Amino acid sequence: MEFILETLGKIGFDWRMGLFNLINFLIIYWVLKRYAFGPIMKVINERQEKMKEGMDNYKKSQSELQMAEQKAQGIIDEAKVAANKVVEQSHDDSKQVAEDMKNKAKTEIESLIAQAKKNIDIDKQDMKDTLRKETVELVVLAVEKVLGERMDGKKDETYIQEILGSLKA
Repeated sequence: MEFILETLGKIGFDWRMGLFNLINFLIIYWVLKRYAFGPIMKVINERQEKMKEGMDNYKKSQSELQMAEQKAQGIIDEAKVAANKVVEQSHDDSKQVAEDMKNKAKTEIESLIAQAKKNIDIDKQDMKDTLRKETVELVVLAVEKVLGERMDGKKDETYIQEILGSLKA
């Protein structure tokens, strides 16, 4: 051991000074450990906990944001489907309304045509009756001229009925 102390003494190392420095180091280490390291480590641990909590909150908010985006997309998709159904329904309804209007118009046209035919038949019958009446009057006038005498109401009526009977046949 003496050899080591001599060698260390040659290079300028004094073991008493080394021992004194070691004791000073241990005292300072004990004071720092007792009064400084505890509060410093406490502050460091608190900051680490806050950072960890912040990261956890960040990850949680990210996952919530993704879930909210997915939910919003789902709502949008549902709204699109509902809108498409509404459009299809309105399209179908408009087709039905158009078909109903077409059928109604067709029915009204057929009704008008039937009414027009009926009116034409009535007018035709009126014209036939008017024509018969005028024909009878002309025949009566012609007979009066031929016979040279005026016929009375009874004779007129009988003669008119005979003429009408022959015209209808």
